[in-house]
Amino acid sequence: MGLTAGAQNKSNYSYRFGAQVAFGLSKITNNTVGIGGLAGAESRFSKTFAAEAEASYIYFTGDKVNYEAARNKAFALPLLIGIKAYLSSQAYVSMRGGLTWFSMNDMSSSAFRPGYGIAAGINLPKSFNRVNVQAGWTGFGYNKTQRGYASLAASIIIN
Repeated sequence: MGLTAGAQNKSNYSYRFGAQVAFGLSKITNNTVGIGGLAGAESRFSKTFAAEAEASYIYFTGDKVNYEAARNKAFALPLLIGIKAYLSSQAYVSMRGGLTWFSMNDMSSSAFRPGYGIAAGINLPKSFNRVNVQAGWTGFGYNKTQRGYASLAASIIIN
């Protein structure tokens, strides 16, 4: 009778890529719906906490106002870093900060501003092909007004 031991190659890093929809926009030039994508990476430094970085892109498609020649140009591209706290092996909450590059329809050119956000999500088990579902809120200031949007994202996790 023999005993075989195998080493499991488990990385502390994981990556996610996916799609998202944004809604409930606050003071972003009458736009009400956005679509886009996201990419993120995280590194666990304990069983409960991880450092993360996430970049996403939202193009605000829905609008209550008709623009000449369909020139809707509103978008947001936040690059945020933060700390994730895992409430269980799969569920987490996250606080983030960084920079947001954005444009709104009334702007002549895009701008960078400090950005911030919160998120909560769940990493579904491997039997579901390692899918991440996340809800979040991202905000930034412009013209002495705080603006922001809620998002719902689904991503594939790669370890």
